[in-house]
Amino acid sequence: MKKPFALAIMVMFTCALLAFVGCGQTEGSTGGGKSMKVNLQDPAAGVRVAAIDVGKGDCILVQAGGSSVLIDAGYEDTSDEVVSYLRSHGVDLLDCLVITHYDKDHIGGIRAVGKAFEVSAIYLPGYTGADKQYRMAMDAVDDLGVPTQLVTSEQVLKLGDANLAILPSRLTYNPNADGGEGNDNDLSLVAELTYQNDSYLFAGDLEKEGIEAYLKGGRGRFDVLKMPHHGEKSGNTDDFLEDVQPKIAIVTDSAEDPADKKTLKLLKNCGADTYCTSVCGTIVVESDGAGSYSVSVGDR
Repeated sequence: MKKPFALAIMVMFTCALLAFVGCGQTEGSTGGGKSMKVNLQDPAAGVRVAAIDVGKGDCILVQAGGSSVLIDAGYEDTSDEVVSYLRSHGVDLLDCLVITHYDKDHIGGIRAVGKAFEVSAIYLPGYTGADKQYRMAMDAVDDLGVPTQLVTSEQVLKLGDANLAILPSRLTYNPNADGGEGNDNDLSLVAELTYQNDSYLFAGDLEKEGIEAYLKGGRGRFDVLKMPHHGEKSGNTDDFLEDVQPKIAIVTDSAEDPADKKTLKLLKNCGADTYCTSVCGTIVVESDGAGSYSVSVGDR
């Protein structure tokens, strides 16, 4: 654990690094193979996306059409905070939980979230893992008894008038010989949210090969991008940003392990307003279908 003074210096350094990106600005048992149809209710206008601050990890609440979806669940030791956040923002039912891949900073809160809220469905990557984290995730899912879907083909969920597309990886899982996670970051599920003229892309923990596979699909531009792998620089991050051309970028990093400086520079060069959880805390983006966005930070 870092000493308070050292941590303070690190935070100050990160703040200085991010001064140019405008943090705080506004306006700017597994049932694989069986397809589940999810038809979410109430065409209430607007989209609200919250990247909940769980440190260097992912937990993203999507609310649209009167429905709530959680993309990843953070760490086990941040699960109380996640549950509290969801309750304080009107969640009593999760229409689905999407697990992009099986790292501890994405799967740790599955059990706590599933016990605190009714979850209608859980979407999981379409491969069988080989490490401890995968087994932990499967134990949690089995304990909850929630219907599950292995994502081996594109799944489209209707959230009122919004669409959430969940995309499988085009790659093959290659575990490490020592039982490690292998290339599971590159096999992350990717989610695309569209509502009229609004567009959001959630890129999981994609690294070089995963980004390359995604780009081959030719999905095009998205206004709001949840950066892959907490802002770590891959060999083709620049190609990814050139393809997506985001107006707003969200980085789920921590003060102890902030985004790569090279990634932040690339984001600056492409003109994206960048918000990092390491500095901003929880980041909320809201839109009403017109292609313009309101950003607020530090939401609790």
